[in-house]
Amino acid sequence: MQRRIQPAKAGKALHEEIAEQIRAQISSSNLTAGDKLGTELELAARYKVSRSTIRQALIQLENEGLIERLHGRGTFVAEKTASRSKGDYNIHVIVPYLTTSFTGRIVMGAQEVLFQHGYTVSVSSTNGSTEAEAEYIKKLIDQGSPGVIIHATESRYYNPMVFQLLQAGIPLVMTRHYRHMDVSYIEADNYQGGYAATEHLIKLGHKHIGLVTKPPGFLASLQDRIQGFRDAMGDYDLVIKREMMLTDLKDFRYVYREDRSKEHEQQVLNDLKEFLLRSPHMTAVICLNDFIAADVARAARLVGRRVGDDLSIMGFDNIGISANLDPPISTVNCPTYEIGKEAAKSLLYLMENGAQHRIHKTLPMELVLRESCAPPRN
Repeated sequence: MQRRIQPAKAGKALHEEIAEQIRAQISSSNLTAGDKLGTELELAARYKVSRSTIRQALIQLENEGLIERLHGRGTFVAEKTASRSKGDYNIHVIVPYLTTSFTGRIVMGAQEVLFQHGYTVSVSSTNGSTEAEAEYIKKLIDQGSPGVIIHATESRYYNPMVFQLLQAGIPLVMTRHYRHMDVSYIEADNYQGGYAATEHLIKLGHKHIGLVTKPPGFLASLQDRIQGFRDAMGDYDLVIKREMMLTDLKDFRYVYREDRSKEHEQQVLNDLKEFLLRSPHMTAVICLNDFIAADVARAARLVGRRVGDDLSIMGFDNIGISANLDPPISTVNCPTYEIGKEAAKSLLYLMENGAQHRIHKTLPMELVLRESCAPPRN
């Protein structure tokens, strides 16, 4: 899929109009570096707009290097000939966890590109908390930032502070986004990955294929993988059987976080054993992350199924565990490093050409075939 950049909508947002007026004031008044423009309250009164609108305009002008905002003192004309302040060169990346290679490689890919362009990178981990994510975003809105990359924290609802970040005019690229949200994003092509995984099993000869996932929630990635599975089954005229679909597995592990209690582990295994026992005719199953695939393989052994013999298993994400199981698990590789690089390149484009543009790009996923998948036994 090629990058699609949407042009700015007709008309300008109010804060953009105010930013233009302030630029004109600086130019027409022959103001010089260090001259004070006023506090947010003074400027809001002068231009007859809300404090929120004036703040968005000032953030935009600060990102352009035209003004400086000093907390408790006011807004001043910036030194035009001086280099940007340290903060102006600092890109912020917000991720759920930093303890695994999945988000770590996204960050590394972004750093490679941003360092080449003279930027530093600050990384904030939410530890799976949308409240922490909201606090980080709020600080960035208040303090200003030249650009932000966010890998959204998983939750049942949208984080409204992401919308506030967009409204503040700060360039934003997401590497895991909310469906139907007007935001720039760079992601793996999860639909293509789900379709390719299903098609591979079908071409091996499987007709009774199941699927296991946690509840998809609001994020697009799992929804797209499920839709890819559904469409591949439909295109090959295969029936999706209800008993072979487990779409609400209560597994709290992620590719970002591996820890869980013994009680939770046992509950997941019990749920998976029940799923396998009610689906004796299922010859293959797609698991929408590799941790689930590992648990399905374990549950299969406990109910007398042989992985790679009478049950084929396909995982997702290609994390380290998948290659080290017995047998090794076939999976779908997520190009995390490349996602980070493309996200940084897209963010640089928005910073140069305006945060109002939108970039939507997906990167292809690839099958990593191992011993867990084989033709069904006749």
